[in-house]
Amino acid sequence: MEVAGLSADTWVTVNTAFHLAQTGVGLLIAALALVGYRRRRTRSMLALAIGISLLTFVSYLVTLSAVQVLPRMVFPLPGTLTELVGLLVLLYAIVLARRD
Repeated sequence: MEVAGLSADTWVTVNTAFHLAQTGVGLLIAALALVGYRRRRTRSMLALAIGISLLTFVSYLVTLSAVQVLPRMVFPLPGTLTELVGLLVLLYAIVLARRD
């Protein structure tokens, strides 16, 4: 099956490339937040680094693992839960930053 002139295998490759780019940028942002944490020792920067990591790197790994183990109908759930926890940690970081 072709979509927009590209085969299904090509779309899988494009999707994988975008996921890897997203993961790399997320890890770079998390690393910069960790550097900020080491400089100032603020919990909000640490929470920011953890939240970004959960949203990008960890959720991607969880989704890849879930695909191998869980039925097709429920495999997105663990990745989505990981992203939700990441968003909650980011919200916590923002609330902490406003207090400081």
